[in-house]
Amino acid sequence: MLDISVVIPAYNEEKYILNSLKSLINQSMATKINYEVIIVDNNSEDRTKEKVCEFINYFNNKKKIESSNVEFLLIEEPRRGVAFARETGFRKARGKIIATTDADCIVSPLWIRTIYNIFKYNYDYLYYQFLQNFPRKIRKRIINNVNKPIVAATGLIKFYDDDTYELKVINKLIPVFLGLGNFFWLFPALHGSNFAVRKDYFEIVGGFNTNLKTGEDLDLGVKLSKYGRIVFLPSIVYSSSRRFRKNLLKAVLIYTFGNFLSHRIFGKPMINELDLARGERDILYPDKIKQKIKEIVEELKEKLSNNHLRK
Repeated sequence: MLDISVVIPAYNEEKYILNSLKSLINQSMATKINYEVIIVDNNSEDRTKEKVCEFINYFNNKKKIESSNVEFLLIEEPRRGVAFARETGFRKARGKIIATTDADCIVSPLWIRTIYNIFKYNYDYLYYQFLQNFPRKIRKRIINNVNKPIVAATGLIKFYDDDTYELKVINKLIPVFLGLGNFFWLFPALHGSNFAVRKDYFEIVGGFNTNLKTGEDLDLGVKLSKYGRIVFLPSIVYSSSRRFRKNLLKAVLIYTFGNFLSHRIFGKPMINELDLARGERDILYPDKIKQKIKEIVEELKEKLSNNHLRK
């Protein structure tokens, strides 16, 4: 079995996919880690598949001359939707750890090594910083008695093309938003552009909910948190800002803030629709949003009422 599998869902990504793949072979301190990269073509209509095939052929020919510990695999998933694509890729994965990012992302040079270390040594960077001043024996006893196993890790995403004032502000707010969410819920929420999970626990929780068109990553995180710890991954992934450029207000209010809170409170997304980069019409639906908010408020009232009756 390989150490790590990296799954990349791809739908109409011919402009971005090669930069993503190149970043996964330009990894520092990963020469002793055996990993594979699985690209899942999600029934693309552009030249995504051809671009990936050309890259794999070039890489394999180069690999014959220079030894490499990386393997590439292209598979297809005809059912459109990121949940279907990730599920197919994760099921195909041979690694003990399955990591994932998006086709328009560039991973940092230490991404693979950092993921490997977290799971190999059960190492939580934030937790160990807190414990570092304790005597070694006490520190070891706390870790053994208190810690649950690490089942997943997730980290920051930043835009590499924040060339407007609004995008620069969002780039600075992302760590603040994630930090507040982690503080109130005590564990990080998985983000599809930058997370990794133990394969055995992924199978235990039944994988992704393929009924979700968005938020399949958040849903998986909620299920995994019942079995162990989700920890902070101190390795940034840089993403395209195209989803935010098409409709900044919708991307922030619904896909980022609204769906996050809805998942944490109700276990489902606020609006279960395809994201902006997958062809959704670039407009807001005020009436639909108002109706959704009304439904959420009523559901929250019912939930609070039921909790009161139980007491």
